[in-house]
Amino acid sequence: MKLRFNLQALEPAVPGRARLYVRSVDEDDELELGDYSIAIQRSQNSYYLHSAQSWDASLRWLPQQGWVEHEDGIAVLLGPDIVDSLLANSSDAYQFTLATADGRELGKSPVKLDKAILPSTAGGNAQAMELTMPVAAPEAPAPEPVLEMPPELEVVEPAPEPIPVEAPAPVVEPPAPAPVAPPAKKGGMGKWIALVVLLLILAGAGYWFYSQSAKDSPAVADAPEDKPAVVATDACSMDKLADRPGLQFVQECVKETKTSEQWLAVIEEAKKAEQCDVAQRLYVNKAQSGDVKIAMAYAREYDPKDHQAHACFSKPNPATAAYWYETVLLSEPDNAQAKARFQELSQ
Repeated sequence: MKLRFNLQALEPAVPGRARLYVRSVDEDDELELGDYSIAIQRSQNSYYLHSAQSWDASLRWLPQQGWVEHEDGIAVLLGPDIVDSLLANSSDAYQFTLATADGRELGKSPVKLDKAILPSTAGGNAQAMELTMPVAAPEAPAPEPVLEMPPELEVVEPAPEPIPVEAPAPVVEPPAPAPVAPPAKKGGMGKWIALVVLLLILAGAGYWFYSQSAKDSPAVADAPEDKPAVVATDACSMDKLADRPGLQFVQECVKETKTSEQWLAVIEEAKKAEQCDVAQRLYVNKAQSGDVKIAMAYAREYDPKDHQAHACFSKPNPATAAYWYETVLLSEPDNAQAKARFQELSQ
């Protein structure tokens, strides 16, 4: 039986609680109301959830009580043990499997987590709410409207415009007054001598002023230019792995804004550096976030048809490839290539 699982936050959201919806893809197969168990497998190392945030390689069925009918399927409320375990690592993807009470497996499918789901730690010690399928339930009182004040604009009092500090104009000391030449006794020779003396005095005063200005003024051209330090802003540079663990690197890296091609380039760099954990975590994070190109590329890493041996992906894995092709189909149901490969690998 082909199943679809969907994990949604409650409305209003309740920390540590979420509702799991399960329906059959085939119209001829219907899920009847009854007792069911689920198994949850994570992509990181294919371990199964055993109890609150405890994972192990062996399959573990988790019986769930309180299944109810919902539209064309069934639903059940999940508690903090499961919800907190799923939210513990944002880079993981999960596959759910449904089985009857006697252990007969019905079907499996990857699950996309609703981003509105909150961990139990977000609720503090708030009193638990009555959590049942809503049947004409009274509307919860609307929360008091929170007036979103626009970010307080600091009344930027027109900052007193910096009074242009004009560089003090060079003080040009007036040339010393020329000594009054005594009137010449004879002819105009005295006038010419006085004029020559005046010119010499002016030249001397000009030279003195120029030499003093050169001493007092720092040579701007020779001062070392302050250049802003170049700060590397790309948190996805492989160099940053030298001083931090892979998980921290991935958590910082995924905050960057990049195109699918740029993310694939980062993943390729991680593969070349044989940082396999980083490459796989980036694949999972971006594929689970709905990036179809990256989900397709990740599926091909395991697809026997496209697999290329590498330290990080040493051998093909048809089941894992099918898992990621199905993840693609959750975002693009009409993706012909993903549909064809999923059907072939699922046989």
